[in-house]
Amino acid sequence: MSQLAEILSIQKTLEESFNKKMTELGAQIQSAGTAKDTVAKVAEEFRTFRELMYSMLGLLRKQIHECAVQLDGMETRHRRKALLFQGLPEADKEDCSAVILDVLTGKLAFRSMTASSIKVAHRLGNPSNDHARPILVKFASLDVKAEIWRAKSGLKGTKISVKEFLTKDRQSIFARARQHFGMRSCWTQDGVIVIKAMDGSRHKVTTSSELNSLLLKFPKPSGASVDARGVSAKV
Repeated sequence: MSQLAEILSIQKTLEESFNKKMTELGAQIQSAGTAKDTVAKVAEEFRTFRELMYSMLGLLRKQIHECAVQLDGMETRHRRKALLFQGLPEADKEDCSAVILDVLTGKLAFRSMTASSIKVAHRLGNPSNDHARPILVKFASLDVKAEIWRAKSGLKGTKISVKEFLTKDRQSIFARARQHFGMRSCWTQDGVIVIKAMDGSRHKVTTSSELNSLLLKFPKPSGASVDARGVSAKV
């Protein structure tokens, strides 16, 4: 049985158990009257049932979390060949593949790069007059993507930047990590968030619980902020 099927099964069992017990307790309360022993019995059964429900809900939350982590991992693997290019001017009826190929062969000097190296290229999100949308590029192979990722420093000094196409959860984790440890102390590699802590140690993070452990282990000094380099400074 898959985790999703198991979760649905637990949910169905909980609903059935809850409805049945609530009906029984309702009937007992209706007929209890003022008899103290009957009221005490109903109250005890309710406490037992409540503890069971809390236990089952805790199990369900754990199963949902584990399922979410697995789905996030699957989505990350699906995105391994993709990169986001930001800062490229947007035009009507543009050919995004041609725009990216121009960046690769021109600014990054990949002379041997061809249109066949790019599998998919398109803008993300709805059009806006305020800013150009990023271009999502899925490359034909992991080797091509890795080569471009290593060469991205060649865009330094331009308005163009290259980022990994993180899942929503990992993007949130990455943002929280950079806020705590500093922008230059956090980066990504193949969808994994790498953090350089205040003591110089490096840690790989993929889940919120892993980041939370690091936040507890390396708290910000009281009354201090962390700059882009990850250096604490009093405020």
